[in-house]
Amino acid sequence: MDFVDRFLSIWHEGASHALVSQYLSRLLVAIVMAVHVTTAWGVDCSTLHPSTSRQPPYGPMAGPERCEGFYDRTVSQSFVELVSLTRGAGLTGEKAAGTLLLQAAARAPLRLVVQPMPSSPFYRVEADLLAGQPLSWDPAPMLGATRLRASDLGFLALTRRTGAAGGPGVAPVALSASALAQPDAVATVRASVRIASLAWRSYRLGEGGPARWIDVPDAQRYPWQRLSIAIPMPADGKGFAVDVQAVDADSHQALPMLRFTVLGALDD
Repeated sequence: MDFVDRFLSIWHEGASHALVSQYLSRLLVAIVMAVHVTTAWGVDCSTLHPSTSRQPPYGPMAGPERCEGFYDRTVSQSFVELVSLTRGAGLTGEKAAGTLLLQAAARAPLRLVVQPMPSSPFYRVEADLLAGQPLSWDPAPMLGATRLRASDLGFLALTRRTGAAGGPGVAPVALSASALAQPDAVATVRASVRIASLAWRSYRLGEGGPARWIDVPDAQRYPWQRLSIAIPMPADGKGFAVDVQAVDADSHQALPMLRFTVLGALDD
C-alpha cells in the first residue's frame, strides 16, 4: 500500500482539499478490501502449517463455514492428550449415517474440532459452535480424503479461554439431539509413548480438593493407541475439572499430567 506514504506526504505538504480527498478515498477502499479478505469466511483458522503434499490443505471452506484439511505437525515430546469428548458414545462402524447435527450443552461460544483419533493423518475440521444452534456437518468428505473409519473421528468443543482448572475448557459434543440426554461424557485420550498405566479423577475447585484417583483397567497402550473413559455428568448442570495421569512403560516415570475443564450446561 505505497499510496499510504504518498497520502501522508501530501497531507503534510498542505495539498489541496480535492487531492487529499482523492487519496483518502483510495485509502478507505483499501482498508475495506483488507477487512473483507480477512473476514469473508466468517471463521478464523488456527495457525497450523497447511500440507504441501496432500489435498485439501488446511484452510477456509464454505458450506458450512469452517476450516478443514491436511496439515503438517512435528512431535518431539512425551505427553497425554485429549482427542475427543462426546456426550455418550462417538461414531461407530466404517461410515457415518449421513449428515450429523453437532451441538453442545453450554452457554459459552465454542470452537468445534473434528480430528482423527489415530496418530495419522494430520487432518482437522474447525468451525464455530454456538449455544442452541446445531451445526450440520457431513463427515463424508473427511472420511474420503483420509480413508479413515467413522469410528476413528474425534470431536471436541473448546472454549476460547482457559478453563477454571487451568487447562482447556471443553464441552462434550452431542452427535445428535438425543445424545444430549446421555448421562456420561466419553473422554478419549492417547499418549505419544508406550504407557503402563493410566488413572483419572474429577472434582470441583473449592469443594474439598481433588477426588481419589481411579485406575483404568487394562490401560497398557502402545504409542498413539487411544483409550476411552466414561465420566458421569453432574445432574446440576455445572462443570468440573478432570486430571489424567499416565506412566511411561519404559522410563516408569509419570508423563506430564493432562488437565481440562468439562463445561456444564449452565457454564458461561
